[in-house]
Amino acid sequence: MLAPDQTRQTAVFDHLRHSILTGALPGGGRLPPSRSLAQELGVARQTVVLAYERLAAEGYVRGRTGSGTYVAADLPDQAPAPTATPVTAAAVLSARGARLAEIPATAFARDPAQGLLLAGGLPAPDLFPVKAWARCASRVMKPLVGELASYPPPQGLLLLREQIAAHLASTRGLVADPGCIVVTAGTQQALRTAADLLLDPGDPVWVEDPGYIAGRGALLASGAVVVPIPSDAEGIDVAAGVRIAPNARLALVAPSHATPLGGALPIGRRLALLEWARRANAWVVEDDCDSEFRWEGKPLPPLATLDKAGQVIYCGTFSKTLAPALRIGFAIVPAPLVPAFVRLRTLADRGTDAFTQATLAEFMRQGLLSPHIRKMRTEYARRREALLAAMARFAPSAVALAAPGGLHMVARLPDDMDEAAAVRACRMRDLAVAPLRAYYPGAPRMKGLVVGFAATPVPMANEVAKRLEAALAIAARIATA
Repeated sequence: MLAPDQTRQTAVFDHLRHSILTGALPGGGRLPPSRSLAQELGVARQTVVLAYERLAAEGYVRGRTGSGTYVAADLPDQAPAPTATPVTAAAVLSARGARLAEIPATAFARDPAQGLLLAGGLPAPDLFPVKAWARCASRVMKPLVGELASYPPPQGLLLLREQIAAHLASTRGLVADPGCIVVTAGTQQALRTAADLLLDPGDPVWVEDPGYIAGRGALLASGAVVVPIPSDAEGIDVAAGVRIAPNARLALVAPSHATPLGGALPIGRRLALLEWARRANAWVVEDDCDSEFRWEGKPLPPLATLDKAGQVIYCGTFSKTLAPALRIGFAIVPAPLVPAFVRLRTLADRGTDAFTQATLAEFMRQGLLSPHIRKMRTEYARRREALLAAMARFAPSAVALAAPGGLHMVARLPDDMDEAAAVRACRMRDLAVAPLRAYYPGAPRMKGLVVGFAATPVPMANEVAKRLEAALAIAARIATA
């Protein structure tokens, strides 16, 4: 390692050499006196003198006795001429890469400057427990310092997996062995990992129609052939799935709250789904991302509580209850799959950020998560009711289909309205709605907008509804033009 004075000397040498090669100090030009350059750079004069001597030794400058130091006319090397970035073969995607690049992961790319008004499925940033989270982060930092030189465990920190198991047992009635829990970077990574392990390219899989866009994308990225299965007010139609693709290898379902229509699987369909999986030797991936937010009836138990054959992989996340940016999710994996699941997590990214995991574990250990969820549930219920009332009063062009759970609803549009035009008009008014069409893997059965309410404060509900109606009025004029 260079000593501090050598480091400064090298920096001065590199600076002057670069200036000479780029022409900033032209050939034959005189270098500044060593004393004045040292003052300008804030270094010792000897540092500049030694840099000048090195430049002379390597042929970049010539000293003239009594006159100073000058840039050599013939340099030992030349600066490369600036060129445009070449177009190379590396910029051409493989056939697989091109296919992956075309798979949609969201309804549309939201502009961060647009704001969150009516953004579907996103929690409210103003409700994030900043002070409590900061206290927990401060508390875990010191004991974690020794582990910062290592990669996090690919299965996730044991203390977090234990807290997740305790939380699921008390709130969802789901008993899980911490040894079967794998921490992931959100539900998306859990779904992709499961798909990569359980599916071969070309395998048919059931997806809800309409359904979760990013989940469908994870299956497509693994090479699966998605088979749209109708989803209605009671979730995925299992009988239709058995008729359409009885030999599918996997079903991706959201039994507690199907996206975006909000259907929840009744017990008959749940049992039929598990029976189909048993007969077909198939897997069921349960997405339980926002079951904490139920507005009608009691919270429904996870499908995994009925699984006796070990064919359900349960996926959860903290994106809805805390914040998506934390990138913390988890999967409860049947014991025989755990080693392969952990190995693939190791190959993917060497584990999820240990500091965030430890902070979340401390947040849960202190008993802060459950009261935070109760607070959010109360506030989100207020925001939901306020937006529903405002839409009924000020946005008659859209019929709100209030889902019994989740953080969004569907605003049904007239059949003759251009859905894309409605979305564009809404975005011009900073309304982050999504097109319902994007949620259908097959042909859409109705037109609508996916409208979130969690990040729309109660005092803004009327104004937002008026903006929505104004946007739809423009879309209606386009339809009749």
